Amino acid sequence: MVNKRFSQTAERWKNPSLPVEKDQQTTTKNPITKTNFSSDVNNSFIFSYDGPNGDFAQELISKHNKVYSGTRAEIPTGSLGEIQGHLIKRLGLITTIYNNPQLKSANLWPITPTQSEILLKAEKLTNPRDNREDLGMVLYDRSQKGNNPKEAQAIYESLKKHRQDLGLSQSDLENKLIIVNAGAEVDSSMPHGVRPIVLLGLTQVYQHEVLEKVGEDPEFDGYGLNGGLPLINQLGDGDRTLYMPDETKDIGLRVLYRGGGLGLFAGDWVLVYSSGGGRVNFARSASP
Repeated sequence: MVNKRFSQTAERWKNPSLPVEKDQQTTTKNPITKTNFSSDVNNSFIFSYDGPNGDFAQELISKHNKVYSGTRAEIPTGSLGEIQGHLIKRLGLITTIYNNPQLKSANLWPITPTQSEILLKAEKLTNPRDNREDLGMVLYDRSQKGNNPKEAQAIYESLKKHRQDLGLSQSDLENKLIIVNAGAEVDSSMPHGVRPIVLLGLTQVYQHEVLEKVGEDPEFDGYGLNGGLPLINQLGDGDRTLYMPDETKDIGLRVLYRGGGLGLFAGDWVLVYSSGGGRVNFARSASP
């Protein structure tokens, strides 16, 4: 059973589709401004070198590569076409926007897992059957026998450091966690040159009941409108598949993504899988 002993603040993270109310925001000596990634998202666009949002993309790439040059987060420069993406690049893009007031003011962010499913249901994702998209991470455990052990330990340490700001208890940290809108800082000791970190006010962390279905690849009906994954009662017959880790222990850190066949994957271990179909969808959907 999933541990449901959440505080009122943590309940917010358990259902990320809920709007953030002002009286639910964490109060500290230096108040954290939370960014609300609304479920009321009307459209999206694929991150591209050109097109209507090309100026934004070029500015973002320029600032991004000043920080992440020489790491696997670096983005090739170009002038035409869609930009390939994977999880490590995504973490860098999110961090670059987060740290730059000018980019942040454009209010354009990579979509969340929940938004991806909302847009898919509304048929407002561009060519979803031709593209895959890394949407977040799943921290199953920190086993040295699991996948991505260095990144798993790094994000755990960041979660622990900011546990109270995220509304998590110490016991919550030992459960399976979905991590959305994490960031990245350059660290040459990490396998891909960057360390995953929490971005206060932006990173979302929550549990999901279906993560207990490790060792299974169940079919499901409908969409993952609650946290980006289907609920237990959606499993069974359906025209979509949820691909989970084959292992039931020593799993480590995995990628949460939507595949080109519209399956949902919570068990991919490659953080820098850069297939020709890997893309990043952006949406104007967040508000401070």
